[in-house]
Amino acid sequence: TTIAAVADSFAEERALAAARDRGEPEWLLERRTEASRAFAATPLPTPALRPWRYTDVTALDLDAFPPAETPIEVEAPKELPISTIAEAIEGDSAEVVREHLGALIGGTEGKFLAANAAWWSGGALVHIPRNVALKAPVIVTIDAGALADASIFPRLLIVAEERAEGTIVLRLRSGDAPLLVAGIVEIFTAQASRVRLVVDQRWGATTQDFTTVRSRLGRDADVQVATLNIGGRIVKQTVEALIDGEGANSTIRSVALGDANQHFDFVTLQDHVGPRSTSDVEVKAALAGASRSIYYGITRVEETAAGSHAEQMNNNLLLSKHARADSDPVLEILTADVIRCGHGATVGPVDEEAMFYLQSRGLARRPALQLLVNGFFQSVLGNIDLPGVAEELEAMVFEKLDTAEL
Repeated sequence: TTIAAVADSFAEERALAAARDRGEPEWLLERRTEASRAFAATPLPTPALRPWRYTDVTALDLDAFPPAETPIEVEAPKELPISTIAEAIEGDSAEVVREHLGALIGGTEGKFLAANAAWWSGGALVHIPRNVALKAPVIVTIDAGALADASIFPRLLIVAEERAEGTIVLRLRSGDAPLLVAGIVEIFTAQASRVRLVVDQRWGATTQDFTTVRSRLGRDADVQVATLNIGGRIVKQTVEALIDGEGANSTIRSVALGDANQHFDFVTLQDHVGPRSTSDVEVKAALAGASRSIYYGITRVEETAAGSHAEQMNNNLLLSKHARADSDPVLEILTADVIRCGHGATVGPVDEEAMFYLQSRGLARRPALQLLVNGFFQSVLGNIDLPGVAEELEAMVFEKLDTAEL
């Protein structure tokens, strides 16, 4: 349901009225007030800011996308009785929400983050107790297919206590009508906990998505974030890992398949604070039509992170002469005591020798290209322990490349 459909859709009083209607506690109303005022005082980001160099949103008319309630469904294993933030606030997990919600991503960091902090609704909480290993994944589905000319603000809070383990799948869907999305995912992991997050993004052709995922890792914790990007007109995805704990490991994997005028912009940060911590980032894009991919990644190893090991790689396949990719991996190493810190990037067409081999076996060029792109992506998904993901991605690759402009 659209909350406001007139000019000044994001006015502070509208956000607070909607929150009061939901019966939210005073501490949350105070946070929404702060975020609403930050939103009003903060301009849209400009290309003068390095993470926004290739994605210009200065002409975006936010009032054309009045806030709407985020349609969310949660399928949780029986070990997790609380599935939404609204339920948690009223139950035994109220203090967990109050302590962690917004602690990693503040509502004053930028225009889109402030909009989320002021206007998010629904929201999902995945709180995995100490020593609990979930036997099945938590499935969070946001299907905005019924919305048009609106904005939604998905919110996912993941808290894993000591030696907890779980997999969360975030499914994102929308229709053909214009939609604006500004999502936030916060991941907190205590000592020796393990979290897997898979973002299955299949937005409609006119959706614009500006989502931030940020994790904080405790000692010996392990966080893997994988994003599969097929849909959307503009998708700007920021995935950051604050690797605080000694021996912690962060893995970021992203793939994008573009066609027509799709625009993918990936930003990653691996911030090593704890000693002997490790991280690995791999972002891959295959681009048909006039689609475009941008990657800006920072690996930072602080003075306190002696003995760390970090890798960062961005690979881009240009399937059309009109496709384009820009890549800028960055290293900031503040200690001489590292095992290895590496980065790299490639941009180019498919391997013609591999194409010749497949075509010499009787395949036409398009089916041969479908096989090569699928193999290109599958190397990223090899470590995702989730049944059916590889097969589903293969089906999406073949379906999209059936009609892509090559």
